[in-house]
Amino acid sequence: EVIEETEAVGSGDAADTAEGPEVNDTQPPSESESDSVMPEDDVQAPACDEGTLKEGVTPCGPQGDGLLEQLCSNGVWVDTESCLGATEASPTLRLGEGSCGPEGEGTPVEVQEGETWLPTAICMMSADRSYDQINLFAGYFSSEWDYSQAAFPAKGMYGWSYYLRAFDLIRDTPVHELGWGQWSKPSMPADGLEVCGIHPHGFVCDEEAPSAEAMAGELKGCGDTEYENLEACAFWCCGEEDKCAVRGSIEGGMGYWMYTLETPQVKWMLPGATNANYEIFGGTFLNDRQQPCVTLGGAVRIANNFVIPNDFVSFEDDNVNGFLGYMLTRTPIGKRADTDDANYWTIIIDAENFAGPVMYMSSWFWDSRINWHPKSVSWSDPRALIGYVAEGFEGRIGGIQVLDAEGNAWRRTNRWALPKDVIDGQTSETSTLFTGHAQYNTDWAAEAMEPMLSGTGDAASQSPQAIRDKALSQGLAPGGGCRLPNSDTDEGQLRLQMEDDNGEVIWKGFGVGVADEGPEAQHATDQAQCHTQLTLDPDTLDCASTEGWCEGHRYIKLNADGSTPTVVSEADVPADIKAALELREFKETRKNNGEFLGPPAESEAPCFDMPGPAPADPRLYCTRTKSGNWLGFRWYRFVDQPELNQVFASLPEDEKEAAKCYMQARIERLHAAQQAGDELPRWFDAPQGADALPGAKVAIDT
Repeated sequence: EVIEETEAVGSGDAADTAEGPEVNDTQPPSESESDSVMPEDDVQAPACDEGTLKEGVTPCGPQGDGLLEQLCSNGVWVDTESCLGATEASPTLRLGEGSCGPEGEGTPVEVQEGETWLPTAICMMSADRSYDQINLFAGYFSSEWDYSQAAFPAKGMYGWSYYLRAFDLIRDTPVHELGWGQWSKPSMPADGLEVCGIHPHGFVCDEEAPSAEAMAGELKGCGDTEYENLEACAFWCCGEEDKCAVRGSIEGGMGYWMYTLETPQVKWMLPGATNANYEIFGGTFLNDRQQPCVTLGGAVRIANNFVIPNDFVSFEDDNVNGFLGYMLTRTPIGKRADTDDANYWTIIIDAENFAGPVMYMSSWFWDSRINWHPKSVSWSDPRALIGYVAEGFEGRIGGIQVLDAEGNAWRRTNRWALPKDVIDGQTSETSTLFTGHAQYNTDWAAEAMEPMLSGTGDAASQSPQAIRDKALSQGLAPGGGCRLPNSDTDEGQLRLQMEDDNGEVIWKGFGVGVADEGPEAQHATDQAQCHTQLTLDPDTLDCASTEGWCEGHRYIKLNADGSTPTVVSEADVPADIKAALELREFKETRKNNGEFLGPPAESEAPCFDMPGPAPADPRLYCTRTKSGNWLGFRWYRFVDQPELNQVFASLPEDEKEAAKCYMQARIERLHAAQQAGDELPRWFDAPQGADALPGAKVAIDT
């Protein structure tokens, strides 16, 4: 290099002749020459390895969303004509006339070329507002409850609580029922049942009367009008050892239900009480039918600063994501006299902007369809506690389907996403659905709430703080321990499943799993008093488009050759298939037009009109919910509300007024205590501490 530089400096006429200056190889360069001299050991390598390829920076493709591939040539990166990641130009398609598909149940898809519409080999298999029902499974039950701790003759638990995540799982329009929450059922008394747990007349009072032969045989005694003779009925479960057990259920949780007014946001079922094989329902469970006055009583309102609609509870945020404290426990709130020891199963919640009891199920609701005999046992009996709790995540999302030329079935599902946990202020690649479980083995609420309700004891004992302290001290981790999913199975992993003509079809590989079994995972769930926690794979899920959320793939393929069903990323879906799938949209099902949520029907009106709204203010108020629905409501005295009409109608005439006065005085003390002070009173809290929840508490639409 020195020689070449020297020759350049010495160029000119003299350098062109043989008599030019002699060059000395060892002569140091001049100052100007040394600026461009490179030491021999610092020679730069080529910028790239010859022949290698990489993604470049030059946009390409019909939509300009691709990048030209680059080739290393002579040590330099050069653009090629290969376009990487470009979206194919989307063809213009429409639904044609005629039929297609294996049995002619589909609609042909046509493509526009110039001014002409031409047939394609694609067949649309989904009709308008008719979607595939694809089961979505995720999560696992994390709590093993212990139902054996109550003192004889009672059996079961006095209550439970946990924190349930409210979040907008579906990111477009829900079209099928889907939810996550709990189902609770009663226990039998420890000393069993003496008579059948359901009314024997239910076997004979059907649409068609049984034959005389049946009444003399298997239904003998079941239709008698004297309860002593009805004891002889041994039909079905009445003749079994458990005598049909104790019936009823309380169901509730987050989700989407097509029999309610449909909204794109998640709602909370608060609660769904059922009795006698779903013969009657609590006031917020099913709203696609009339609820006659004579069946009310399963949803007695407690809160007077929170409008509880018949159409479930909504949340405030546009992108719902937060935890709701959810407690079901036996309380004395519904007592009608000091001697009343019936079960009043009560829902208490803990949200960002509201905390306290919101609703209970009257003892009459359980008795009305069960108590046919003086020895009958319904779920109002203090010996029959909670004997079964199931948590789950189940339901369906919608699918729009087309067939391609080879017979492969492509589907576009509802959009879905999971929120990331926030742990110690940092987002985590996990998503927790349930956490902070506690079970109550004693009649803790009776002891904790009675001072407030009766107005006895000092001011501190009559406060929500005293109830919160009692709940935290008496709420124990589930007695059977916290469990992890079985790592040898698909338990916990998010997967889609449906049945077709060839049997079960399962799609896996969405990037939502569970932590490996082991001491670390077990310690984490124990510290949280049992959590259902999913893991999120950012390499498979889209965890970048929406902050704090990971969205899953929504294109799935069932191969005609019978090979493994595949989950397909949007970028890998052929342009014509994608365009064909977009010819159908997810729309509201319109299964419930709200006609049963309007002014009370004739069969319902007596409970609303007698005795009717509070005389001091009988006006109809209207408010618009976040979902856009208008809600009308009137103020009633607590004891005059429709849900208590049948409770008092069932009492002897000389006991009604005393019971009303007793109950009204107690609820007014509760409301006064609830509204005392400047801070929101908490009636219970997360056992691991509110700060340790993997996210904020959710705000309800009050």
